[in-house]
Amino acid sequence: MNAKVVANYLLYIMSDAFDDLTNMKINKLLYFAQGYYLKKYGTPLFDDQIEAWAHGPVIPEVYSVYKGYGDQPISNYDIDKIAEVTPEAEGILYSVARKYGRYTASALRNMTHVVGSPWAQVYQENCPHIEIPLTAIRNYFSELEDLNPAIKQFKEGDFAGYRDEDGILVLPKEWDDEEV
Repeated sequence: MNAKVVANYLLYIMSDAFDDLTNMKINKLLYFAQGYYLKKYGTPLFDDQIEAWAHGPVIPEVYSVYKGYGDQPISNYDIDKIAEVTPEAEGILYSVARKYGRYTASALRNMTHVVGSPWAQVYQENCPHIEIPLTAIRNYFSELEDLNPAIKQFKEGDFAGYRDEDGILVLPKEWDDEEV
């Protein structure tokens, strides 16, 4: 799988809840997703390399796709690409969105800049585009706490029926006599 497909999926699952999905934020979320995927499965989530840029880890191919947005939120995704994401990847992406989606791009950048992080190990000022080795990412994330399992949240309006006096979801009365 490539990082552009994964970025598209993050936009798909997060765009309704977050209005700050900038190029920087998407790139940082992809970095965290790659790290946790490497930790859990031992193989990369996506094949594209991650580079150490001044503002943190960046996937150049993803940056190029969304650079036209500048620092503004990315407003679209390709619904046709959603099915390309595996169930294993989906689980990690929901967990990363849940844990890190609430942070601003600047806060995520700061999280990637901590002493000892893969970015900090290879970044050199005035020397952009140094690849961050997958082994460094895997080793670093293996020391971090596990992600909590993703729980897909539903709204009351997502279900047909009504709540009775005990709070139990009940199907509409008109469905009582229908054959299933």
